Order: sequence, then structure tokens, then C-alpha cells
Amino acid sequence: MINYPFGRLELGENLGITLNGTPLKGEPRFLRDLKPVLRNPEFITDQNSGKVLYMMYRSVVVDPMHSEAFRMHSVRFDITVMDSYLLDREPNKTLGHVHPEAVPGFSYPELYQVLHGRAVYLLQRLHDSRGRVSEFLAVEAGPGDAVLIPPNYGHVTVNVGECQLVMANLVSTRFSSNYGPYKELRGASYYLLKDGVLEPNPNYPDPPKPIWSKVKYPVSKDIYTDFICCPKSYAFLNDPTRIGMRYCQRQ
Repeated sequence: MINYPFGRLELGENLGITLNGTPLKGEPRFLRDLKPVLRNPEFITDQNSGKVLYMMYRSVVVDPMHSEAFRMHSVRFDITVMDSYLLDREPNKTLGHVHPEAVPGFSYPELYQVLHGRAVYLLQRLHDSRGRVSEFLAVEAGPGDAVLIPPNYGHVTVNVGECQLVMANLVSTRFSSNYGPYKELRGASYYLLKDGVLEPNPNYPDPPKPIWSKVKYPVSKDIYTDFICCPKSYAFLNDPTRIGMRYCQRQ
């Protein structure tokens, strides 16, 4: 059982989850879906291709009265449950994606919070469409930690724990994620291996030296409760210039 101010979560079979006793309806991501971004795509066979790696529960609302706040501010709250599973030498990971521009020069940001387990967020700032990356960050997070995906960074989440990873996110509803760059370049510019080593992806030209960052986003209770208490403080999800110049330098 996982308890946060916004509610009580219970993990079930097949990466299922209930919120305050009510089962949530999720969307699966299968092992075969990650073939374009795996370090070793030959790991996938006819026998394991249907393995569910993670379940995505989108637009979760604890109380129907909260729906209007999310709608008015064009924000949604999602929950993801990731299995603890090895993809050959890589721990289980998400497909990876980038966001389109929210305002000229700045893409939409996103905010994650680990609710259970441990994650490493792999963030990269793409310099151009040819795969040049100007910065690569790895951020490890445990229960309660929140990590901001700044404007102009693509991102991948890796489950580095020995149990299921449960994480939540707040993100704008005004766009759809773009998985194309990660599929075209076979993942992020570094693969995180099970021993913690970041191995360069040979499909990227001259990737920068990776930086392990300890920066976390401040949270009062949890990102759901904080949003409901003060939705305007999350206006940066649709206007990234509100985050501050630290995250809004032009490429």
C-alpha cells in the first residue's frame, strides 16, 4: 500500500493499481514497442515480445470536483507503473519522447514524482535534428522526490529499483508527445546499464559527458495535492517562461 495526501494506492496483478479502492484503467506498453530504442533489439523474441513493461494511467482524478481545476488550467495528472525487469543489460525503461514548442524557442516542460521504488531520469537537450546533444543529465529519484523535465529536453525514465516503480506526472493537455527522435536514433544518447554505467549510444555524434544531477523540484505534500491547492503555481506547464532563466536558455 502506498499512501500520499492525495490518496491510497494499492498495486495489483499485471501492473494494475487501485486508487482509494477503485481500480484504474490503464494503457499498456509492450516489450515489442521498445524494440526501436533498445541497446540490444535482438533481446526481443516471439516468446517475450508481448511482455507488458509498464502501464500508463492517464488523466487520473481523485475527486470529481477536481476535474474542473485540471480542465481550466489545461493540465492532467498521470500515474505510471513500471515492472522491475531486465532488457538484456538495460533495466526496464520508457520509450522516451520530446515535447513540441509551447512558446517560440521553449518546449512544454513536465513534472514527475516518484511514489514508490527508484527511478533514474535521463534528460538530454537536443541541439539539432541530426542527433547532436548539447547536454545530458541523469537524475536519480526515490519515493517523494520530484524531478522537472525542463523545456527543450527529451527524457527517458529507467526503473533502477528491485521492485515496481510507481510515478506520477503533471503535464499540459495542449500537446502530444513525439517519440520519433528516440526511435530514429535508437534511444537516448546514453544507455543506462544494470551496473549503473552510462554507455554511449553510437548513433549520436560526439555526445557530451553525462552529468549526474541531484536537483529536485520542491514539493509541499505531493504534486497532485499541491496542484489542487494552488493551480496557478503550475502555470509554467503551459508557459515555460515562468520557470525562470535557469531552464529557459535558448539553444
